[in-house]
Amino acid sequence: MKKASAGDPLTVALVGPVPSSGLKLIQKNLVTNCSLLPFAKTREDESLFQKLEKADIVVGQYFTGRMANAAVHLKLLHAMGAGVDEFDLPALSPRTSVSNVYFHGPAVGEFVMMTVLALSRDLIKTDSQLRKGVWHGSWTSGDPPADEIQGKTLGIIGFGHIGHEVAVRARAFGLKVLALSAHPPVRRPASVDRWSGPGQLRPLLRESDFVVLACPLNDGTRGLIGAREFGWMKSSASLINIARAPIVEESALYDALSKRRIRSAAVDVWYCYPVGGKRRTPSLFPFHKLHNLIMTPHIAGWTTGTLERRFRAIADNIDRLASGRPLLNVVQGPARYKALREAKH
Repeated sequence: MKKASAGDPLTVALVGPVPSSGLKLIQKNLVTNCSLLPFAKTREDESLFQKLEKADIVVGQYFTGRMANAAVHLKLLHAMGAGVDEFDLPALSPRTSVSNVYFHGPAVGEFVMMTVLALSRDLIKTDSQLRKGVWHGSWTSGDPPADEIQGKTLGIIGFGHIGHEVAVRARAFGLKVLALSAHPPVRRPASVDRWSGPGQLRPLLRESDFVVLACPLNDGTRGLIGAREFGWMKSSASLINIARAPIVEESALYDALSKRRIRSAAVDVWYCYPVGGKRRTPSLFPFHKLHNLIMTPHIAGWTTGTLERRFRAIADNIDRLASGRPLLNVVQGPARYKALREAKH
């Protein structure tokens, strides 16, 4: 192992275009003397592994087993967001801590309400039709009026940082809010009308006019919403997924929308993502042909406010590591390995 003297700067590798774009913001907020190595090329570029050999800390969008083997001095692997599903955690050394960051709740909460309003007013179709001279949904054509969202029911599956922010904004719009979480609180939050555990998924889906997925992707939530669950939903209901795509079965989602089993959906997280900056359709199914779907390229939390708050928190954790203070938002660390070893004995 490399032994750094008190005067040696920590080496921080910024792996991926997003971490690399935050170079100046991290520098601005750092107290510790660090050497920052940005890397925004493809993940298999050999120069990446040369940087990783020197790295004490990696701030990354992804982290593979090969990268773990190269990063022999790694003390901290820091995610750019809440999810660590792009990290090969089992490949890490027991000496490596993993932390994440949040701060995207306000942005995602605003995004959810934007899509709720757009779906309820059929905004995308209204806009596209008027560009052709068709006054779709207007009193001038004698079309039926749109519903207001006030008094409707919004169900949130998962109630962490994002679920809370969505609930607060939904209540401000006069929606009834139902929440389902694996970890019910001792007291029901003021922003929620009814709280329930995972066993109450069916009642929530039956009652909700809008269903928002805000839960993490894990073994318990993968494929949580499939054909059966779409059958429980109202035919007038809308699904909004700002969590992870595999929480919803891909074929079941396409069928539910194309066959109008549910009214509409807004999807910000997808089944296929571009690699190396190349264009790529987000699914094997032709979702782009559906007129009852709002498609966005994972932008819900992508705001300047989110990034500024995240890079500030990452700089704080780098300073904490350098000064020996406890890290924040630890997902996996030496203490966890110790607990696992003790449990085996």
